[in-house]
Amino acid sequence: MIYHITTRAEWEGQAGAAEYAPSAYETEGFIHCCDRHQLETVGNRYFPGRKDLVALAILPTKLESETRYERSGDERFPHIYGPINKGAISTATGVQCNADGLFDGAFAEL
Repeated sequence: MIYHITTRAEWEGQAGAAEYAPSAYETEGFIHCCDRHQLETVGNRYFPGRKDLVALAILPTKLESETRYERSGDERFPHIYGPINKGAISTATGVQCNADGLFDGAFAEL
């Protein structure tokens, strides 16, 4: 399983579509994802203080777009080079930061 964190508005804005792609896909050419153990770090680094997020759990074996693990700093992250077909999304779970604006334990249920 790999994960993509997005805003509730971006996710719900594509509810009727067969595929999902965040607006950043247009400029970056891929969709940022992470492995389970990276969720908290990614949330804290890129989404501090956000209470309007959704974590998409994605089954790589069902993805129709190519996935590549690429280095960023000391870690490797999965990047999806194309839209995410909705059949590859296992769950979409709302997540929000704690009172300190961090995601410590926020992804425990995924």
